[in-house]
Amino acid sequence: MVAGCTGRRWVGRFPGGVCPDPMGMPWRGKKLFQSEIEAPAFLDEYCVYEYAGRGEPDPAETAALQATVGRASDCTFAEDCVTVGPLGDADARDVDAMRSFLHDEFIQQVNGVALPPVNAGATPAIARVAVIDTKAGSQLPVDPHATVVGGLIRDLTCLDPDVRCAADVTYELGLPQLDNSNLGSSGGHFGSMSQVATAIYRSVSSWQSDNYTAPRVPPVNPRLVINASIGAQPGPDCGPDVQELSCSAQSLYDAIRHATCQGALVVAAAGNSPGGPFRHEPGIDGSNAASAISGGTCPAAWTRMISRDECEGVEGKDYDAEFIQKGFAPFSRSTEEGEWNDTPLLVPVAGVDSSNALLPNARDGALPRNVALGILGTARENPMLPFPPPMTGSSLGAAAWTATAVNTWAYQPELTARELIDLLYATGRPIRDALGAVRPAEVDWDLAPHEARRPSVCAAVFEICNSATPPAACPTTSFEACRGSAPSPIQNPDLSALVPHFDALFADAISTNLDLGPSDLSSTAPSDTFQNLSTPSWIHPQPETIPCAKCGFSLGTHEVDIYINPDFSSNINKATLVVNNANGDKVRLDLPPPSPMGMSAGAKLSYTINMSSSSMWPQNIAQAVISFEVESNGVIGSSTGTILLMP
Repeated sequence: MVAGCTGRRWVGRFPGGVCPDPMGMPWRGKKLFQSEIEAPAFLDEYCVYEYAGRGEPDPAETAALQATVGRASDCTFAEDCVTVGPLGDADARDVDAMRSFLHDEFIQQVNGVALPPVNAGATPAIARVAVIDTKAGSQLPVDPHATVVGGLIRDLTCLDPDVRCAADVTYELGLPQLDNSNLGSSGGHFGSMSQVATAIYRSVSSWQSDNYTAPRVPPVNPRLVINASIGAQPGPDCGPDVQELSCSAQSLYDAIRHATCQGALVVAAAGNSPGGPFRHEPGIDGSNAASAISGGTCPAAWTRMISRDECEGVEGKDYDAEFIQKGFAPFSRSTEEGEWNDTPLLVPVAGVDSSNALLPNARDGALPRNVALGILGTARENPMLPFPPPMTGSSLGAAAWTATAVNTWAYQPELTARELIDLLYATGRPIRDALGAVRPAEVDWDLAPHEARRPSVCAAVFEICNSATPPAACPTTSFEACRGSAPSPIQNPDLSALVPHFDALFADAISTNLDLGPSDLSSTAPSDTFQNLSTPSWIHPQPETIPCAKCGFSLGTHEVDIYINPDFSSNINKATLVVNNANGDKVRLDLPPPSPMGMSAGAKLSYTINMSSSSMWPQNIAQAVISFEVESNGVIGSSTGTILLMP
């Protein structure tokens, strides 16, 4: 059986919206999309069938379901496999202090020195943000991915809730699976296409019910942003031809289409490299990058434009009348001919580091036109709880881009999603490679060549407020204080303030001196050989949690410090340090386990690396990762994460 597939859950689509009854069989069928608001006809036709017997269904039971129910489906009646996923002692105090510092740095790098001011007496609009992830509502999740993504969006948009808060952040559980067969009521680690689809549908229905069911009552949250920092690897159910997808994948596609037709802005993480054969970490300039699996993850890979005519075809004629009447239309009209403009189905977002370079775990062939900061981000829901380990990946880029969009929409919510997307892109700054050339986007909804750009809330709001008719929220004072943070010359900002915490944390570490010559350099890292264990057939958070609770590389002393997360449960067989500069020059160094215990959970290790020649190091090191070879249940994989570049 394929990893992630248990045979217990199947999805079909049936014209007329009636779920065929599997009479006399151990299967239970029901509508896939259910909420207080009646689903439009094209979503009402989806049905899900779940096995009601004990254990796993035998082949005869599955064949009977396919023969009696599946043959009536007008798309491929297929299994809904688990294919989507994310990515109190002295030690704890030092670790938490460092994570708190990184959290604050992330906020400043995204928002700039200060957010745009708000006109005295004016109230910025508050958008609803639905985070589709590992968390259900206000419950504490088992996987902190949702907490980091949603917490960063909240902290980026609500710096002072008593003065300014542009987002109402909510959580919809799209990844409820603890493993292939068991669900977590408060959240899981991964999920299926249809589970993500229903989470998106619930978020739209809840927003509509709260804001657009009472005539002539202004909406509290006029706009909805859906953040999907999750992804499934490219494959049969992640292709460009929607008609070739299974019913399960089409249900997710149609849920996103429904959300966009209703005026929501859907933001999806472009995905991270899964590792594996023929795959190499790209240089900062994008050189020497190759991948056996290329292109964006889904849903981010579904980049296309949709029209109001298409939406009317599936939602019904004049379905958007209530939105238009209240001044928040899903589509805008062309000023030249009065025709409705098309809008992107979704916005794929990739991550960059503090120097605006691509992240080391960037996917090959998946760079969209929109990027945002995606390195070393962390956040928490409860100030009484510690910060989760910092994450690096396109999840964080999608969260930062979402927050920038929300902070901008607060000034002029009458903008459609398309108008907001265009504004953020037009006022954004292009990212460049090591030679100074503007980096072109590799994927886009209109397939036209565009440069990749990082948005700025200051620049976008300045454009809004300098229009002929500025909104009421625009300040009458100067924008001088509103400016972006200057890029760092390396992957992260200056971390000198963390040195005392690092010294305290690793005071009792096991120390090892490595005297190395040219023959001691490694030609590969675990990520070049093994795929991430999370990759096969699951939709996961982007990125996954790595073994490092806190790891760093000193640019001055060439010391590597590794603190293995005490909660990391897989075995670690090997670790390789990978450092490179902006030109793609790279060095890989294997870090041997210093004792028979190896690199077990909670271990603290320090390596001092003495090269026989200084020329062995890349000049002007700009990025560093540690690639681990990990083993879980007899399966070997890799786990690679960005580490701190310390003074």
